[in-house]
Amino acid sequence: MGGQFSPYDSLRCPHYAQFAADLDRVHFDGIYWTLFFLVIGTLFVSSWIYQSTMNYREKPGFCEDTFRKKLKTSLFWCTVLFLLAAVFLVIEVFALLALQFCDGEDLMSLYWATWTMLQLGSEIAILGIDLALWHHLSNVRSPLWALALGTPVLVVAGLGHLIHVALRAFYKKARARRQARKKRNDGTEDVDTSLSSSRCHSNSIKPNEKQFDFPGVLEAGKAMCFAMDVGGDERVKQWPSFVGMSDGRAIVQLTPCPVPGQNSRS
Repeated sequence: MGGQFSPYDSLRCPHYAQFAADLDRVHFDGIYWTLFFLVIGTLFVSSWIYQSTMNYREKPGFCEDTFRKKLKTSLFWCTVLFLLAAVFLVIEVFALLALQFCDGEDLMSLYWATWTMLQLGSEIAILGIDLALWHHLSNVRSPLWALALGTPVLVVAGLGHLIHVALRAFYKKARARRQARKKRNDGTEDVDTSLSSSRCHSNSIKPNEKQFDFPGVLEAGKAMCFAMDVGGDERVKQWPSFVGMSDGRAIVQLTPCPVPGQNSRS
Protein backbone atom coordinates (compact mmCIF):
# COMPACT_ATOMS: atom_id res chain seq x y z
CA MET A 1 0.00 0.00 0.00
CA GLY A 2 1.36 3.42 -0.89
CA GLY A 3 0.41 7.06 -0.98
CA GLN A 4 -0.97 8.90 -3.96
CA PHE A 5 2.37 10.41 -4.99
CA SER A 6 4.88 8.15 -3.18
CA PRO A 7 4.24 4.50 -4.01
CA TYR A 8 5.34 1.58 -1.88
CA ASP A 9 9.09 0.88 -2.21
CA SER A 10 9.68 -2.86 -1.89
CA LEU A 11 13.47 -2.45 -1.67
CA ARG A 12 13.82 0.46 0.73
CA CYS A 13 11.01 -0.61 3.03
CA PRO A 14 12.73 -3.65 4.60
CA HIS A 15 16.15 -2.00 4.34
CA TYR A 16 15.32 1.17 6.28
CA ALA A 17 12.28 0.23 8.36
CA GLN A 18 13.85 -3.00 9.74
CA PHE A 19 11.41 -4.53 12.28
CA ALA A 20 8.69 -1.99 11.40
CA ALA A 21 8.50 -3.21 7.80
CA ASP A 22 6.05 -5.97 8.77
CA LEU A 23 3.58 -3.56 10.44
CA ASP A 24 0.72 -1.59 8.96
CA ARG A 25 -0.24 2.12 9.04
CA VAL A 26 -2.20 1.86 12.29
CA HIS A 27 0.84 0.47 14.11
CA PHE A 28 3.15 3.08 12.52
CA ASP A 29 1.00 5.93 13.81
CA GLY A 30 0.44 4.28 17.18
CA ILE A 31 4.15 3.75 17.82
CA TYR A 32 5.17 7.20 16.62
CA TRP A 33 2.57 9.30 18.45
CA THR A 34 2.82 7.30 21.68
CA LEU A 35 6.59 7.75 21.80
CA PHE A 36 6.18 11.37 20.66
CA PHE A 37 4.24 12.31 23.79
CA LEU A 38 6.46 10.14 25.99
CA VAL A 39 9.49 12.16 24.89
CA ILE A 40 7.60 15.38 25.65
CA GLY A 41 6.75 13.87 29.05
CA THR A 42 10.41 13.13 29.79
CA LEU A 43 11.20 16.76 28.98
CA PHE A 44 8.49 17.92 31.41
CA VAL A 45 9.75 15.63 34.18
CA SER A 46 13.36 16.72 33.65
CA SER A 47 12.38 20.39 33.83
CA TRP A 48 10.38 19.75 37.03
CA ILE A 49 13.35 17.99 38.63
CA TYR A 50 15.65 20.87 37.72
CA GLN A 51 13.17 23.48 38.95
CA SER A 52 12.61 21.77 42.32
CA THR A 53 16.36 21.38 42.84
CA MET A 54 17.06 25.04 42.09
CA ASN A 55 14.17 26.20 44.29
CA TYR A 56 15.80 24.53 47.29
CA ARG A 57 18.43 27.29 47.34
CA GLU A 58 15.75 29.86 48.20
CA LYS A 59 14.40 27.98 51.23
CA PRO A 60 15.22 29.31 54.72
CA GLY A 61 16.75 26.01 55.82
CA PHE A 62 19.21 25.87 52.92
CA CYS A 63 22.18 23.56 53.48
CA GLU A 64 25.06 23.30 51.02
CA ASP A 65 25.66 19.58 51.64
CA THR A 66 21.98 18.77 51.14
CA PHE A 67 21.93 20.89 47.99
CA ARG A 68 24.87 18.98 46.53
CA LYS A 69 23.14 15.69 47.31
CA LYS A 70 20.04 16.94 45.53
CA LEU A 71 22.18 17.98 42.56
CA LYS A 72 23.70 14.50 42.31
CA THR A 73 20.30 12.83 42.57
CA SER A 74 18.76 15.16 39.99
CA LEU A 75 21.72 14.67 37.63
CA PHE A 76 21.30 10.90 37.88
CA TRP A 77 17.58 10.92 37.13
CA CYS A 78 17.89 13.45 34.31
CA THR A 79 20.63 11.31 32.74
CA VAL A 80 18.33 8.28 32.95
CA LEU A 81 15.56 10.27 31.28
CA PHE A 82 18.02 11.41 28.59
CA LEU A 83 18.98 7.82 27.75
CA LEU A 84 15.35 6.71 27.83
CA ALA A 85 14.33 9.50 25.45
CA ALA A 86 17.21 8.50 23.16
CA VAL A 87 15.77 4.97 22.89
CA PHE A 88 12.34 6.44 22.11
CA LEU A 89 13.84 8.62 19.38
CA VAL A 90 15.51 5.66 17.66
CA ILE A 91 12.23 3.71 17.60
CA GLU A 92 10.46 6.80 16.25
CA VAL A 93 12.94 6.98 13.40
CA PHE A 94 12.14 3.42 12.36
CA ALA A 95 8.42 4.22 12.53
CA LEU A 96 8.88 7.29 10.35
CA LEU A 97 10.98 5.36 7.83
CA ALA A 98 8.24 2.75 7.69
CA LEU A 99 5.70 5.51 7.05
CA GLN A 100 7.85 6.91 4.26
CA PHE A 101 8.97 3.78 2.41
CA CYS A 102 6.41 1.13 3.41
CA ASP A 103 3.23 3.19 3.48
CA GLY A 104 4.27 5.98 1.11
CA GLU A 105 3.10 8.87 3.27
CA ASP A 106 2.83 12.01 1.13
CA LEU A 107 3.37 14.51 3.98
CA MET A 108 6.60 13.07 5.36
CA SER A 109 8.24 16.49 5.33
CA LEU A 110 5.82 17.58 8.10
CA TYR A 111 6.60 14.46 10.12
CA TRP A 112 10.35 14.94 9.87
CA ALA A 113 10.13 18.66 10.63
CA THR A 114 8.05 18.02 13.74
CA TRP A 115 10.36 15.22 14.85
CA THR A 116 13.45 17.36 14.40
CA MET A 117 12.05 20.40 16.18
CA LEU A 118 10.26 18.81 19.16
CA GLN A 119 11.68 15.31 19.53
CA LEU A 120 15.35 15.83 18.78
CA GLY A 121 15.06 19.30 20.34
CA SER A 122 13.61 17.80 23.53
CA GLU A 123 16.52 15.39 23.70
CA ILE A 124 18.97 18.26 23.37
CA ALA A 125 17.04 20.23 26.02
CA ILE A 126 17.30 17.33 28.50
CA LEU A 127 21.02 17.22 27.75
CA GLY A 128 21.11 20.95 28.49
CA ILE A 129 19.50 20.28 31.89
CA ASP A 130 22.18 17.68 32.60
CA LEU A 131 24.87 20.20 31.65
CA ALA A 132 23.30 22.88 33.87
CA LEU A 133 23.19 20.49 36.84
CA TRP A 134 26.80 19.53 36.17
CA HIS A 135 27.74 23.24 36.12
CA HIS A 136 26.16 23.76 39.55
CA LEU A 137 27.69 20.57 40.92
CA SER A 138 31.15 21.59 39.69
CA ASN A 139 30.73 25.22 40.85
CA VAL A 140 31.01 26.45 37.26
CA ARG A 141 29.00 29.56 36.39
CA SER A 142 26.22 28.82 33.92
CA PRO A 143 25.75 31.10 30.87
CA LEU A 144 23.20 33.84 31.43
CA TRP A 145 21.50 33.34 28.06
CA ALA A 146 20.64 29.64 28.54
CA LEU A 147 16.92 30.22 29.13
CA ALA A 148 16.55 33.45 27.14
CA LEU A 149 16.86 32.07 23.59
CA GLY A 150 13.15 31.45 23.24
CA THR A 151 13.52 28.28 21.16
CA PRO A 152 10.42 26.11 20.58
CA VAL A 153 11.78 23.46 22.92
CA LEU A 154 12.12 25.96 25.77
CA VAL A 155 8.58 27.09 25.04
CA VAL A 156 7.41 23.50 25.41
CA ALA A 157 9.42 23.18 28.64
CA GLY A 158 7.82 26.38 29.87
CA LEU A 159 4.41 24.96 29.07
CA GLY A 160 5.28 21.91 31.15
CA HIS A 161 6.33 24.21 33.98
CA LEU A 162 2.99 26.03 33.82
CA ILE A 163 1.15 22.70 33.96
CA HIS A 164 3.26 21.72 36.96
CA VAL A 165 2.50 25.00 38.74
CA ALA A 166 -1.22 24.66 38.02
CA LEU A 167 -1.29 21.11 39.35
CA ARG A 168 0.59 22.13 42.49
CA ALA A 169 -1.81 25.05 43.07
CA PHE A 170 -4.81 22.77 42.60
CA TYR A 171 -3.32 20.20 44.99
CA LYS A 172 -2.58 22.85 47.65
CA LYS A 173 -6.12 24.27 47.42
CA ALA A 174 -7.66 20.81 47.65
CA ARG A 175 -5.42 19.95 50.60
CA ALA A 176 -6.26 23.23 52.36
CA ARG A 177 -9.99 22.64 51.87
CA ARG A 178 -9.65 19.08 53.18
CA GLN A 179 -7.70 20.23 56.24
CA ALA A 180 -10.17 23.05 56.91
CA ARG A 181 -13.06 20.60 56.67
CA LYS A 182 -11.25 18.21 58.99
CA LYS A 183 -10.52 20.96 61.52
CA ARG A 184 -14.12 22.11 61.36
CA ASN A 185 -15.35 18.59 62.00
CA ASP A 186 -12.83 18.09 64.79
CA GLY A 187 -13.81 21.42 66.31
CA THR A 188 -17.48 20.44 66.28
CA GLU A 189 -16.65 17.15 67.94
CA ASP A 190 -14.49 18.92 70.53
CA VAL A 191 -17.28 21.41 71.28
CA ASP A 192 -19.80 18.60 71.65
CA THR A 193 -17.40 16.67 73.86
CA SER A 194 -16.61 19.72 76.00
CA LEU A 195 -20.29 20.59 76.34
CA SER A 196 -21.20 17.05 77.32
CA SER A 197 -18.30 16.86 79.76
CA SER A 198 -19.19 20.26 81.21
CA ARG A 199 -22.78 19.12 81.64
CA CYS A 200 -21.65 15.96 83.35
CA HIS A 201 -19.21 17.94 85.47
CA SER A 202 -21.81 20.53 86.39
CA ASN A 203 -24.34 17.83 87.23
CA SER A 204 -21.84 16.12 89.48
CA ILE A 205 -20.95 19.37 91.21
CA LYS A 206 -24.47 20.72 91.70
CA PRO A 207 -25.32 18.57 94.74
CA ASN A 208 -22.19 19.85 96.51
CA GLU A 209 -22.50 23.50 95.50
CA LYS A 210 -24.58 24.42 98.52
CA GLN A 211 -22.23 22.61 100.89
CA PHE A 212 -19.01 24.30 99.64
CA ASP A 213 -18.20 27.40 101.67
CA PHE A 214 -15.69 29.61 99.83
CA PRO A 215 -15.42 32.29 102.56
CA GLY A 216 -14.93 29.55 105.14
CA VAL A 217 -12.03 28.15 103.20
CA LEU A 218 -10.37 31.54 103.02
CA GLU A 219 -11.01 32.26 106.68
CA ALA A 220 -9.34 28.96 107.52
CA GLY A 221 -6.14 30.29 105.96
CA LYS A 222 -6.14 27.97 102.95
CA ALA A 223 -5.14 29.12 99.44
CA MET A 224 -7.37 28.51 96.43
CA CYS A 225 -6.55 28.36 92.70
CA PHE A 226 -8.91 29.09 89.84
CA ALA A 227 -8.61 29.30 86.06
CA MET A 228 -9.55 32.40 84.14
CA ASP A 229 -9.72 33.06 80.39
CA VAL A 230 -7.45 35.99 79.57
CA GLY A 231 -7.83 35.84 75.78
CA GLY A 232 -4.11 35.54 75.06
CA ASP A 233 -3.14 38.54 77.17
CA GLU A 234 0.50 38.00 78.23
CA ARG A 235 0.32 40.60 81.01
CA VAL A 236 -1.31 38.10 83.30
CA LYS A 237 2.02 36.29 83.58
CA GLN A 238 3.40 39.31 85.44
CA TRP A 239 0.81 39.07 88.21
CA PRO A 240 2.19 37.96 91.62
CA SER A 241 -0.68 35.50 91.91
CA PHE A 242 0.04 33.87 88.51
CA VAL A 243 0.79 30.15 88.84
CA GLY A 244 0.83 28.82 85.25
CA MET A 245 -1.20 28.05 82.10
CA SER A 246 -3.57 25.14 81.55
CA ASP A 247 -5.59 24.58 78.35
CA GLY A 248 -5.07 28.20 77.32
CA ARG A 249 -6.29 29.55 80.65
CA ALA A 250 -4.30 31.33 83.34
CA ILE A 251 -4.14 29.66 86.77
CA VAL A 252 -4.29 32.29 89.50
CA GLN A 253 -3.82 31.59 93.21
CA LEU A 254 -6.22 33.26 95.65
CA THR A 255 -4.67 33.69 99.11
CA PRO A 256 -6.53 34.80 102.25
CA CYS A 257 -5.76 38.18 103.76
CA PRO A 258 -7.22 39.96 106.78
CA VAL A 259 -9.88 42.57 106.20
CA PRO A 260 -8.58 46.08 106.91
CA GLY A 261 -9.90 47.35 110.26
CA GLN A 262 -11.23 43.96 111.35
CA ASN A 263 -8.81 43.64 114.28
CA SER A 264 -9.51 47.17 115.45
CA ARG A 265 -13.27 46.57 115.52
CA SER A 266 -12.76 43.31 117.39
